[in-house]
Amino acid sequence: MIRTLCTQYIDPTTIEPLLASRLIPLDKGEGAVRPIGVEEVIRRICGKCVMMLARKDVVEASGSLQLCAGQKSGSEAAIHAMHAIFKADDTDAVLLIDASNAFNALNRAAALHNIRALCPVIATYAINPYRQPAQLFITGGKEIVSAEGTTQGNPLAMGLYALSIQPLITSQQAASSAKQCWFADDASGAGAGSITEIKKYVVGCP
Repeated sequence: MIRTLCTQYIDPTTIEPLLASRLIPLDKGEGAVRPIGVEEVIRRICGKCVMMLARKDVVEASGSLQLCAGQKSGSEAAIHAMHAIFKADDTDAVLLIDASNAFNALNRAAALHNIRALCPVIATYAINPYRQPAQLFITGGKEIVSAEGTTQGNPLAMGLYALSIQPLITSQQAASSAKQCWFADDASGAGAGSITEIKKYVVGCP
């Protein structure tokens, strides 16, 4: 089944039960809610298998600045890298950016287009579950539709998000000489020698 999902485009109506998830809203405090999709076990197994086999390709396609694509201890590497840059004599400031509700606000059509261009080895598998809205069931009998973004809780969510925003990271790198580091939707930019470079970095971020 996993081989079929990775190599053939499947009619979305035939895999609706596989894509449906239970939605759990987690309270992050101050009125913020993080929606977590609890998927069927078989879909999680499929995602883990695909990510296990394609991890190297996803990491290479995501580049060296995005550390959530499957790198070992990626979050720790990001912290240590920016800490070392911040301590450097030629660094004037470090800016930390956290995108609001990034995983759920991601434009799905653009994301799938980027994945086809950057990492075709997982493109078919990514397109099959994400090209049509999926059902999300909430306690109490309510139901909503997931039409944008990636489902948090999906084993492939981090890798897909990393590939989706890679063009943004590349454009930021070309527009500013600020040293940057990303972990999913959390970005850090350090001005080297001039606060003006930090300003350029901010202007280019969403």
